[in-house]
Amino acid sequence: MAAEAVLSSVLSVVFDRMSSPEVVNWIKGKKLTQKLIERLKTNLYAVQAFLIDAEQKQIKETPVKDWLDSLKHAMYLADDLLDEVFTKAATQKDPGTFLSRFLNLQDRDVANKMEEVIDRIESLVIQKDTLGLREIPKENMSWRITTSLVETSDVCGRGEDKEAIVKLLLDDDSDDATGGHSDVSVIPIVGMGGIGKTTLAQLVYQDGKVKENFDFQAWICVSEEFDVFKVTKTIIEAITSSFCSLTDLNLLQHGLKEKLSRKKFFVVLDDVWSESYDDWNKLLKPFRKGVKGSKILITTRSKRVASVVQTISPYELSLLSEEDCCLVFSKHARLSTGSMENPTLKKVGRDLVKKCDGLPLAAQSLGGLLRGNSDIKYWNHLLKSEIWELSDDKIKVVPALRISYYYLPSYLKECFVYCSLYPKDYGFSKDELILLWMAENFLQPAGKKTPEEVGDEYFDELIARSFFQPHKIHENKFVMHDLVHDLAMIFAGEFYFRAEELENAVELDIKTRRLSHNAKGNYPISKLLGVCDRIKHTRTFLGLNLNSQIAFNMENAPCILLSKLKYLRALSFNCFPLESLPDSIGELIHLRYLDLSWTYIMTLPDTLCNLYNLQTLKLVGCRKIKALPVSMKDLTNLRYLDISGTGLDEMPEGMSKLTSLQVLSKYVVGKREGNKINELGALANLHQTIFIDKLENVVNSSEALEARMFDKDGIECLLLEWSPDEYENTVDSQIERDILEKLQPHSNLKQLQIWGYRGTTFPDWLGHCSYHNITQITLGGFFPGYFKNCCMLPSLGQLPSLKHLEISKFERLAIVGPEFYRNDESCLETPFPMLETLRFYSMSCWEEWRSLEFNAFPRLRELIIWDCPMLRGDLPNQLPSLRSLTIQNCEQLSCCVPRAPAITSLRIEGSNEVRIGELAPLLDILSITGKHQAESVIEAITQTKLTCLRSLSISGCSSHVLFPVSSIPASLQELTILDCKKLEFQMEGQHHSLHKLMIHNSCDSVTSFSLDSFPNLGRVEISKCEKMESLVVSRSLSCLPYLEIENCGSLKSLKTQWMASPQLEDLGLLGCPEIDLSATEDPHRSLRSLTISYCEKLLSCAASQFHGVTHLCIEGENESVKSLPKEGWLPATLESLKLIGIRSVKMLECKGLAHLTSLQQLCIYCCSNLEHIDGEKLPASLVQLIIDGSPLLGKRCEMKDPQVWPKISHIPAIQVGGRWIW
Repeated sequence: MAAEAVLSSVLSVVFDRMSSPEVVNWIKGKKLTQKLIERLKTNLYAVQAFLIDAEQKQIKETPVKDWLDSLKHAMYLADDLLDEVFTKAATQKDPGTFLSRFLNLQDRDVANKMEEVIDRIESLVIQKDTLGLREIPKENMSWRITTSLVETSDVCGRGEDKEAIVKLLLDDDSDDATGGHSDVSVIPIVGMGGIGKTTLAQLVYQDGKVKENFDFQAWICVSEEFDVFKVTKTIIEAITSSFCSLTDLNLLQHGLKEKLSRKKFFVVLDDVWSESYDDWNKLLKPFRKGVKGSKILITTRSKRVASVVQTISPYELSLLSEEDCCLVFSKHARLSTGSMENPTLKKVGRDLVKKCDGLPLAAQSLGGLLRGNSDIKYWNHLLKSEIWELSDDKIKVVPALRISYYYLPSYLKECFVYCSLYPKDYGFSKDELILLWMAENFLQPAGKKTPEEVGDEYFDELIARSFFQPHKIHENKFVMHDLVHDLAMIFAGEFYFRAEELENAVELDIKTRRLSHNAKGNYPISKLLGVCDRIKHTRTFLGLNLNSQIAFNMENAPCILLSKLKYLRALSFNCFPLESLPDSIGELIHLRYLDLSWTYIMTLPDTLCNLYNLQTLKLVGCRKIKALPVSMKDLTNLRYLDISGTGLDEMPEGMSKLTSLQVLSKYVVGKREGNKINELGALANLHQTIFIDKLENVVNSSEALEARMFDKDGIECLLLEWSPDEYENTVDSQIERDILEKLQPHSNLKQLQIWGYRGTTFPDWLGHCSYHNITQITLGGFFPGYFKNCCMLPSLGQLPSLKHLEISKFERLAIVGPEFYRNDESCLETPFPMLETLRFYSMSCWEEWRSLEFNAFPRLRELIIWDCPMLRGDLPNQLPSLRSLTIQNCEQLSCCVPRAPAITSLRIEGSNEVRIGELAPLLDILSITGKHQAESVIEAITQTKLTCLRSLSISGCSSHVLFPVSSIPASLQELTILDCKKLEFQMEGQHHSLHKLMIHNSCDSVTSFSLDSFPNLGRVEISKCEKMESLVVSRSLSCLPYLEIENCGSLKSLKTQWMASPQLEDLGLLGCPEIDLSATEDPHRSLRSLTISYCEKLLSCAASQFHGVTHLCIEGENESVKSLPKEGWLPATLESLKLIGIRSVKMLECKGLAHLTSLQQLCIYCCSNLEHIDGEKLPASLVQLIIDGSPLLGKRCEMKDPQVWPKISHIPAIQVGGRWIW
């Protein structure tokens, strides 16, 4: 790690403080203070003189490295003391009083500590001769890269490798050569770290032929932490492009199996390390019934991993040739044409490339190190560096990466090493990391640049030098390559620590300054708190990946941390389940960064405002916070305040004094002097996003003008909201318009949202073509009464860059006419030239859309018209680029679907008069509600060849309709029938592609239903088919994993053949009181999840007959059941048991659970009469007990009743009423 960078930081503090007029006046004539400071400065200058020599010699000489570590430790101590002295001095009302005590020995503690530190540094300076250190002048070997982020272009030397992998992916019989028999092939790419496995996989993943060959693709980064649950969840999220909230592996795997079944898929599992066959067998289980030709591509360094998972021989990736390595190097060095022709430079460059040994990552990093520098002397210096010869026994890092670090500018070294706090493959945010760097004083502003701007440059430099890479999945996130992360870990040394290292018996060192805790590791924070005494000088504590499901009871964590770590500069309690913050937070006088986001905190202590140095305060998602401390105005160094998602009623007074603020995510306008909107006027440096709430509290336009929004050229996203007006019936719409007029933002704005505006018209600036950067506008709101006065839309058609437009809740708007497209100052011939999505929601009075501009919307891809009950007439007819059209709840709309030959998604629901006409041949999704549409669609389907249709939903058809199975398009995979009581299937023939079938409140004529016509179903949901008495699931359905039957009151039996389906794993029987399975023979052994809800006859049936079930949920009443469970009643394989709403039960029987040696989770919900636990204790295997809505037993657990507590106290996590008590 760069001692020079640490020293620079300390010197910066000294000189910055010393140069201020206040400090000069304080120390003037005070000899003791002058002596201390002068001694410190003298010794730091002495250290600086031979620091470069020490940095180089530490590579081979351990004593020099130990000396440097001791020096850094001492300098950190000095920095802390100086920060304490000057912070206290800066916050004293009478500076002379403080210094008088300090100098007159009435408060000698700080002075004594300073003398001790200086003595220590002096001792280290004396040792320089013993270590043979000499003075070396500092050379200017660094340069600043000012270009913005550059995306990588063509990859060198991997063309043949790419074609070979693509060929394997396109070959549906590729397993045959290796004797494989699965429909899904697993292809491993094997090679050493940095050789380009991920890059090759990315090239293949983006190949056009590959994309055309599969129904869908997904990319998942697995990394070292191989957790089947986490990986499965990530795969589902990658496939669906949405967050998955499931917390149960069984349900996850069922969901994944449903998504994959009957589909030809391509999944990349990148960076795989696990060699456990059992883990892989469990992970791959949902993949096994994909369509033949489905492929899984894995990248791994380990041949053993490849041997465990492969169905095809591994593809071993070779090193690059010297020529290809030269191309990679040249591309990243980015030299001018003249420099590249220099023969001497070419020779040295080729010699440097040889040292990369064919490793692309090494050539890339080395090229990045020399980026733009054509100084032949420097190239030779690099070539002859002794770092190349350093034994790998000391540092197991590729030499080219090692030298890339050593020759980083000193200001980047500490910034890079700081990232060692993150786990491998952790996606970090650029803005957040810059704020942390700023808190640690790594950013040294030059000239007029702000620290944030300097941090932005630092970050981009590390990107350009290939130390950071864009995240493969999450936009706006970055990661480090595994080898680069290893590099950061090595040079972090003893000063950085990740708590999971304690799992490997690594001890914390007194030198530790920065600490992170990853809750997804196996090291509980409670153990970490126990060793905090050893690391009292820690400057950073980051809690990573925390959430309430992992972090059980940590209410004492803040008190313990704050009492022991008094030198913290950055503290993150993000996602801790905290309800309060102790007053002692105000004692952390060094603190600059505080993140309390997504906690349960209701109030912030007033002592928070004692934090003079605080620069960053994050309260994102703290919904219980209603007010900020009244003394917030005292935090004059605050630069970043994020209060988005809080429940603030108003801002504290005096926010205008926080003139250092760069980011203020939200401002809640108050009515009192001191918290009105004009407080924003003094905040001239605001950037990024600001949400101004409760604009109804603005009295007149002059107040709005004083906010000076037109001056804030750094604001990119502006949100303006007027709250619902529930009590005041009279609003002066002209005043409202004037207020919005005076809130005109700067023309740099990119996104605008206006909610609840109460004027009748909009000011002219909204829609003016001078706003050439605006890409997104939202006009509307979430509550009734929003936009209740507006009778016309603003002219938005002249915004040249507008891509996304959403309009909702205009309660008086009757006509969308020409004014929407143009105004008197129109400067564009084609209205809405770049618009891609247009959405209208809840327009209760909208009657007509006058589309007079035939050339408008040339790029519109998505049109949504939802809940516009008065809309009549026609829609724009010429939409050449339209891909998706949704019309919902527009009862009076009588028109034809617009002509759009490329449309792939059509949804017409609750709009009975819309005429569909001829179906587009490329339709992929079709959802229709209503009698006439349903009839015409079924007729059109039988007559039109729809080769692309995958999903069909028909609902709300009251007439008698025959639906012949033989006419269903061969491509159809999902069929949903809702509220079509007279619909009948004609079951002739079979349909092999259908994977999902959902029937609800339909098919009244059916008493017995057979699924034989759909032999490849993967998911079946049948509900409210009240006359259905039996369901036949025959042997032909060999792939059915999920079956749910709900509220079929007449259903008495499932034909015994249903047990023959070898893939059935998840069965739900809900609200079927007549169903009886007691006569079932040979229950299905593949069943893993069983839900029984309000099926009275099943409650008396022993669930133990379902051998192999791991997840069981029982819900409903049975008055005869007073205790649960009886001995032998439950299957021994259970891992999770949920008891819900069994109000007759009074006692939980331990004996009935004793044989459940695999049970990990027991949940008891709404069992209001349950009070006792009978027997010795609950199973020892339990790791989680949750009791909610069961007050009698819950209270006894909370009170640790001696008749209950000994039976449950061995369980690691106990939650009662939503609160973790253990």
